[in-house]
Amino acid sequence: MATWHATATIQACREACGGAGYLAENLLTTLKADTDVFSTFEGDNTVLLQLVAKGLLTHYQSDFEDLGTLATVRFMAEQFAGSVMERTAARGVIERLLAAGPRRDDETVLFDRAWQVRAFEDREQHMLEGLARRLRRAAGASDPFAVFNDAQDHLLRTARAHVDRIVLEAFVAAVDRCPGPDARALLGRVCDLYVLATIEADLAWFLAHGRLTATRAKSVTSAVNALCEELRPHARTLVDAFAIPGPYVGAPSLDGGEVAG
Repeated sequence: MATWHATATIQACREACGGAGYLAENLLTTLKADTDVFSTFEGDNTVLLQLVAKGLLTHYQSDFEDLGTLATVRFMAEQFAGSVMERTAARGVIERLLAAGPRRDDETVLFDRAWQVRAFEDREQHMLEGLARRLRRAAGASDPFAVFNDAQDHLLRTARAHVDRIVLEAFVAAVDRCPGPDARALLGRVCDLYVLATIEADLAWFLAHGRLTATRAKSVTSAVNALCEELRPHARTLVDAFAIPGPYVGAPSLDGGEVAG
């Protein structure tokens, strides 16, 4: 996922620079070549996502093995009523957020960290439960590979939702560990942008499954635009935090070090 993100980012920068993005002196072509190498030695990223989804499904495997059809239906009804989400290393921080963050319906809820965490967890859990039911219904098929292959779209979306949730929990934990209040506030806004941009990219799912109203869905896009404008003056600070080597941030296309928005 990191490689895909890097490739998409470099491509966006290259297009934003026009013809200058193709010049070797601006280094984008070199960076693009590097990500192509990563994509090669990592293997097929789609296959890796399939493996993630299969790993998530192992939670249900032992439960299904000894259950008949009726018992499985009952198990689904009971088990899916609760959450089987496994927390990451951010367990303590997330649990505290969820306990302290009441469910709200006002316009500020999009920036409520507890609401954000719940939204990511709910999406992953819903996709995983649906995938488990879908595969269980086809368990008696003569060609297991065909069944698995038929569910590719569901598998990949579930794995992506899982990765999104893991990244969010790691982000929340990192913000919580940040000692400086100014840096913590800035990183918190970047975290908001990550959450809302991710929701915006999958807005169809949130609308189709009744997780967002049409009005709130429009608010998501407005919030993303507002956060980009708010964070623009801090772009160089955020870039410098990565300790990127001087030649890269001093490329001619950056006009003496100014970072393009």
